[in-house]
Amino acid sequence: MREYFSQTKLFYAPFTSFIQSTMNFAHIKCIGLALILFISCNSTEKKEDIVDFNKEFFLEHTQYDTELFIKHGRITVIDSFIILISNQQDPFCKLYSITQNMKEVGGYGRVGSGPNEFIQPLLTYSYDNTFGLNEINKKELAIMHLLIEKQNLSVIEKKRLKADTKKDEEQVFRTDYYFSRLDDEHYVSLLYDNNNKYFSLFDSTLTLISRFGESPINEKVSPSVAVNRLQGRIAACEGTMTFATSYLPYLACYQLRDTIMEKKWSFFYDRPHYGIRNGDLLFNKEKSYGQVINLKMDARFIYLLYLDQLLSEFNINQTEKSMSNLILVFDYEGNAIAKLHLSCRINEMALSNDGKKLYGIAHLPEPTIVDFNLSKIKENFTHSIN
Repeated sequence: MREYFSQTKLFYAPFTSFIQSTMNFAHIKCIGLALILFISCNSTEKKEDIVDFNKEFFLEHTQYDTELFIKHGRITVIDSFIILISNQQDPFCKLYSITQNMKEVGGYGRVGSGPNEFIQPLLTYSYDNTFGLNEINKKELAIMHLLIEKQNLSVIEKKRLKADTKKDEEQVFRTDYYFSRLDDEHYVSLLYDNNNKYFSLFDSTLTLISRFGESPINEKVSPSVAVNRLQGRIAACEGTMTFATSYLPYLACYQLRDTIMEKKWSFFYDRPHYGIRNGDLLFNKEKSYGQVINLKMDARFIYLLYLDQLLSEFNINQTEKSMSNLILVFDYEGNAIAKLHLSCRINEMALSNDGKKLYGIAHLPEPTIVDFNLSKIKENFTHSIN
C-alpha cells in the first residue's frame, strides 16, 4: 500500500545498527542506521492484494535445561548437533548434542586477530557437515567442518575464501556480506551497487559471476535508503534463494538456471504502508506492521520468523517487543501454507536436517534452547498444497 502524503511529521524510533547487531548477533538487521523514520499522515491509499493463510497451528515448545550465557546468537543444525555462534561467549562457537539433552560437547574459536580467532564472525549457512562464518567487512568466508569420529567431535577451518569482485565500472554502496551456500558450486550474498542490484552470485572459489536482483519497490530512492531500509535476509537451498526485507512485508524467490539467477516470483504478503519523500522512504507510524527476524528454508518450504506488531513498538530490551511467536510458512511456488503460533517467543531459529523439528533461542526468562515438533503439522502442509 503506497501512501501519498498531504501532511507529515517524522517519528524517530531507535534501532540497533547493522554493525552492532552483527557483532552482538542481534536478530534484527538494521543496516548502517541507528534510526528508522516513521510518519503519521493523512494519506490517499492504494490497496493491493494480501496473502491469505488458510491454516493456522499452535506449537508447544520443549525446553532444555541448558542455560545460554548470551542474549543473542545464531544457530544451525548439523547431524545431531546444534551449533551456536555468538561473540558474547568464549569460545564464540559452542556445540550442543541434541541426543544428549542439549549437553554442551565442544567449542571453537575466539574473537580477536590471532590463530583460530575472528574479528566479526557471522554464521550464514550450514551445508552437509560444514557451516560458513562470514568475516564482516573483510569479504571473507571461512568454511568450517564439523568432524565427527566415533566419540571425538571437533571443528576445523577447512578453508577461507576471499570474495573476488573486481569490476572497474561499478560502484558499490554496500559491499558483499552474508555469504550463503547456494549449491555445490555456488554462493550468494547481499550487497547494493550503482545498478540497483541487491545480490551477488559467486562460483565455488568466491569469484564473482554476476550481480542480480531488484528493489522491492518501484519508486526510486537514494543509495543510503536502499542500503539501510530495503535490505533484509536471504536463505538458500539447492539452487533456490529467497529474500525477505526486514521492514516491509516483501518476499522474493530466485533460482539458478545455468549461470544466471532468475527471478521466480515476488510479492507483498501483507499491505505495505510507506511513502517516498525527496528520495527517502518513510514508514507509517500507525500502520507499518511486522518485522522479519529470521528466514530459513528446507527442501520444500520457506519459514519467516515474523514479529507481528507495529515497527514503532520494537524495543530490544523487552522480550515481547523484540522476539517473535509467529512463523509464516510458504512453499517454493509462493503459496501461503500456514501460520505457526509458538508457545514462547524466540529470536533465532534453525531446522533439523530432516525438517521434523524447529529449534530456537528463547528467554524463559534466561536464554535457553527450545524445540517445536513439525512432523505432524507438515502432513497438513502437503494437504493444503494439494
